[in-house]
Amino acid sequence: MKIYFNISIIILLLSSTVMATGITLPEISNEMRELAKQAVSKSRIEALNIKLPTIDQVTKNKAKQLSQVLEHRAQKNHVAVDELLNKTVRNSAWKFKQSQLIKGLNKTLEVDDQVKPSVSGHRLYLFVSSSIPKTKMRQYAKDLVKYPNAQMVMRGFIGGAKKMQPTMAYIKSIIVKNESCINISCKNYNTKINIDPVLFNRYGINKVPTLVYVDELSGGGYCSEGNTDIVNAQGVHRFTGLAPLKYMIRELAEATKLTKLEQLYQSNYESNN
Repeated sequence: MKIYFNISIIILLLSSTVMATGITLPEISNEMRELAKQAVSKSRIEALNIKLPTIDQVTKNKAKQLSQVLEHRAQKNHVAVDELLNKTVRNSAWKFKQSQLIKGLNKTLEVDDQVKPSVSGHRLYLFVSSSIPKTKMRQYAKDLVKYPNAQMVMRGFIGGAKKMQPTMAYIKSIIVKNESCINISCKNYNTKINIDPVLFNRYGINKVPTLVYVDELSGGGYCSEGNTDIVNAQGVHRFTGLAPLKYMIRELAEATKLTKLEQLYQSNYESNN
């Protein structure tokens, strides 16, 4: 303890001498300053007989158990995501069925399957399911046409991936302009609809409808835009609730103050007022 006090006293005396005589001494190194601080701190603790807090064994055991529980949960989540990937984007049968569904829809609805999203970088994802009232779904399909980088996203096939026909029939029923039209010559809204559970997982979607706006998307090519290893997404904002698309976009624009969102809202709605 005497050594620590001596170092502190030396520093104080040097400082006093400088102030009294005006003599400029070499600056004290940061290492010496830190040593002096530690010496003073330790000396005070010893002088006041302050004891550092100790953690009893019971608390240590509880902390260890909690750590193990959290680690176990993290492993389970990792396994669940891995299983989801194996059943979808890594599964050739699933990808084939998805490709067949999209091709079948494009052929039936006379949609050009070569149309690619705009290169502007932003995305509008409207996450939906067949549990949403069909009248609302049809309105969403109609409104989304105004946005080239917008798409409706479903988690999976209706009735499971073994049957594509129910999903195709459902999608056709929500994008056809005249609901009473049942033949192949019916006119449809050219709304992009995607089936992508990986995209649901990426944005943690557990309630529908949810509108997700991504300010800038890059990478990927032809892989799922939910693939975080390949596709980068910056500026992610969301709105959840059964509300008109117009209201969703307006609320996001006002909350984020993003120029792109404001321009999207103004170009598609305010110009029509």
